[in-house]
Amino acid sequence: MRARNLLAGLLLAMSATLAFAQGGAYGTILGTVTDNSGAVVANAGIEVTNIATNVSKRTETTSTGDYTVPYLPPGIYRVTVQAPGFQRSVVDQIGLVVGQEVRANVSMKPGAVSESVRVEASAVALDTDSSAVAQLISEKQVDQLPLNGRNFLTLLFIGAGAVQTNGEQGQMRQGEGNAISINGGRPTSNNYTLDGLINTDTALNTPAVILSQDAIQEFKVQSETYSAEYGFSANQINIVSKIGTNQLHGTAWDFLRNDALDAKAPFQSTIPKLRQNQFGYVLGGPIYIPKVYDGRNKTFFLANYEGWRIRNGLNQDNFNAPNPAQLTGDFSSSGLTPITAGCTPGAKQFCLPIDPVTGQPFPGNIIPSSRFSRLAKVVLGAKLIPAPNCTGCPGNYRLVTNLQNQTNQQTYKLDQQLGHFGSVFFRYTTATYDNQNINGSATIPFGVGVFTEKYESWMISHTLNLGSKYVNSFRFGRLEPIAVQGGMPAPTSDVTALGVTGVFPTLPAYARLYPTIGFQGINGTSFGS
Repeated sequence: MRARNLLAGLLLAMSATLAFAQGGAYGTILGTVTDNSGAVVANAGIEVTNIATNVSKRTETTSTGDYTVPYLPPGIYRVTVQAPGFQRSVVDQIGLVVGQEVRANVSMKPGAVSESVRVEASAVALDTDSSAVAQLISEKQVDQLPLNGRNFLTLLFIGAGAVQTNGEQGQMRQGEGNAISINGGRPTSNNYTLDGLINTDTALNTPAVILSQDAIQEFKVQSETYSAEYGFSANQINIVSKIGTNQLHGTAWDFLRNDALDAKAPFQSTIPKLRQNQFGYVLGGPIYIPKVYDGRNKTFFLANYEGWRIRNGLNQDNFNAPNPAQLTGDFSSSGLTPITAGCTPGAKQFCLPIDPVTGQPFPGNIIPSSRFSRLAKVVLGAKLIPAPNCTGCPGNYRLVTNLQNQTNQQTYKLDQQLGHFGSVFFRYTTATYDNQNINGSATIPFGVGVFTEKYESWMISHTLNLGSKYVNSFRFGRLEPIAVQGGMPAPTSDVTALGVTGVFPTLPAYARLYPTIGFQGINGTSFGS
C-alpha cells in the first residue's frame, strides 16, 4: 500500500493539470467548443496539427466544453473538432508564438461528420488568457531585419523600454553581449533561456550561448506580471531554436567587413584596421534515407555552425608616457629643483630626486642603475614603458595595435515523434569565445586584456499525453559556462627575478601577469598588465 501511494505521488508530481507551465519554450492552444445555441459540447475529439511537420496531438473537451493542448513548439497550427451529430469543424492558420496561450473557440453546426466547416483564424487576436507584459520578436523579424554583427540582442531595442547603458559586458564580450537595461532595470537583472533551459552567463549576466540568427525561431521579452514559473530576474528573454520540418531547408553565408571599404572619420589621420568575417550554415529537415528510413512526419533534425574572425585596429593618441632619459635615471636636464634648495614635493610639485642614504642630490643628477629596485630592473628590461611618439596630440603617446575577437558556435537538434509514447527532442550546443581588449594600459602586448569563454549546453525533453486530461512534460539539461579573465602572461624568468614571496608559486598562464604601474602626474595611463 505504501509503494502504491508513493507511485501515485510521483505521477502527480510529474503530471501537469490544466494550468500548464510553459518554461518559456512552448505555447498552448486552448478553447471552448459550443453548438449553435451556445451550449457546450462535451467529449468532442480535438486534433491539433503542426502544418510544417504534420505532427498532431489529440485530446477531448471536458464536461464544460473546454480543451487545452500544451507544450507545442511555436509555429502555424490547424485545429480539427469532431463530435457525433455535428459537422467536422476546422480552424486553420493558427499562429502560435513562444510562451503564448492562443484561444481557438469552435462553434459546431448540426450535420454529418463527413461534412466540414473550415474557418481561418484571425490574423490579430487579443490575448485574454495571460496578464504578462511582453514583446515578441517574430521569426520574420529575426530573418529579415539587418543586424550589425548578427547578434539577436540588437533586436531587443525594437521594444519600448530597452536601452544600452555603460557596463563591462560590452567590453568583455565585444560583439556578443552589452549592458542592456529593460524598463529601467539593471543589466544584471536580465534572465535568458534557450528552449526553456537557463542560458545566462552568471559572470556578466549576458546570454551564455549566442545562437546564429538563422537558427533562432523567435524570442520573447517578458518584463511584467509574467508567470511565477520563470523566477531568477526582473526581465525574461525566452529564445526558441528552429526545428526541422518536412521540407529540407538550408542557408550558408559569409559576411565581410574590411577597412579598405571604410572612410576616414573627422580628424582621423589613418583608418584603423578592420577585418571581420562571419560565416556559417544552418540546415534542417526530415531524416530521409532512400529505401532505408523515411523520417517525414516523425524525425527531424537541425544543424548550425557560425564562426567569427574579427581584428579591430586601435589607434588612440590620448595616452601619456614618461621621459625616456628619466626612466634610465638621468635627471640632469630635467630642470627640477632639489629638496635641499627648498623644493617641497606634492601632488603637483615635483622635486629633483636625492640619495636617501646621503640626503644629497646624486652626482650629476643621475641615479646609478645599481641603485634600481628589482621591480624597476624587470620593468625596464621587459620594456613595459614606451617612449613618447606623438607631438601635438592630446597625449604624447599614440597607441596603435590590433585586437582579435574569435568565436565558434555549433548547435545540433533532433526531434522524434514516438506515436503513443509521446515525443522527444535533444539539443546540443557548444561555443567558444576569445576577446582581446585594452583597459588603460599602454604596454603592448602585456597590457592587452584577454577574456575567454567556453560553453556547453544540452537538454533532452519528453512529452507524453496521459489520457485526454493530463500531459507529462519532462525536461533535463545542463549548462556549463566557463569564463576566464586574464592577460598576456609574463615570462617565468621575470617573475623569478622579482623575488616576491608569499604569493601563489604556480599561477596559470592567464593570471601570470606583470604588476600595473602608474606614475604620479601621469593621469589616465598605466603600464604593465
